[in-house]
Amino acid sequence: MKLRRAFTLFLSLFLLIAFPLSVAAGRPVKPALAVRYVGLGDSIGYGMSATPGNDYFTKYSAYLQAKAVTAGSPYSRVNSALPGLTSSQLLDEINGTTLLTTTRTALPGSSVVTVSIGGNNLLGPFIGFVADLYGVSTSDPDFLNKLTLAVNADPGRLESEMFWQILLPGSELKVAFAAGVADFKADLPATINGIKGLAPNAKIYFLTVFNPVYGNSQLHNFIDSYIVQINNELKARASTYGYTIVDVYAAYASYTGTVPLVGFNMTAVPPTYDPHPTDAGHQMIYELLVNASTVPVKPGKPK
Repeated sequence: MKLRRAFTLFLSLFLLIAFPLSVAAGRPVKPALAVRYVGLGDSIGYGMSATPGNDYFTKYSAYLQAKAVTAGSPYSRVNSALPGLTSSQLLDEINGTTLLTTTRTALPGSSVVTVSIGGNNLLGPFIGFVADLYGVSTSDPDFLNKLTLAVNADPGRLESEMFWQILLPGSELKVAFAAGVADFKADLPATINGIKGLAPNAKIYFLTVFNPVYGNSQLHNFIDSYIVQINNELKARASTYGYTIVDVYAAYASYTGTVPLVGFNMTAVPPTYDPHPTDAGHQMIYELLVNASTVPVKPGKPK
């Protein structure tokens, strides 16, 4: 009898090891879903001006990876953002018309996509205008440093020119900014459709464009009137095209802390003209992304 029981126990253990319960019961466990995060867009998505590891892409990637590891899911990430990209240039990258970035090859199989785009539709013309005003070539390798030095040496010239740009109908910047907004509105539907075509299962998060100029100044209000048009377009199409808004604009505008979110400060001594988020600004974007997230990460479940 004892020998028989021992044999039965041995046989049971052997079957359990060789054939797991879920398989023996005819209920195989699905493999965990792979998580792939792709960042798209401009210098903000690229992480320009953030110290290493403190840009929002890296921080949000770490958050997604931790979720994936907990669920036993494979994880990968690609940051395809490139400084200087406008909405039209991002669309060209998605369509494969140009291949300056890895956008088109990175998107297939992605489950999370963040997009920061639209700022350069306005910033590009503004920088070009200021560079022409001070005679600094945009092709100079040390362009930003030289432009900052030139403006700091004679800030009155910029203030005077901006007064007329804001005041006069049909000024150079008004025409350029209006064209930038029109381009964004025209590009947005095709951009979303292009992302969805390459990554049909991805959760897409669109960052609104923030105003780098603090305060209630004429310059702030002038730029703001065009930024709001871009953001309103983003919000108006969100439900139709199925993406989530991450409202960086509103968060920055309501910020009352003392640590600067952006490196642009015309009242500092000396003034600084970096329109990109600081580490604190990237931290805020990261927190907004986490709050907005519906992370598509879950372990396999029995059928």
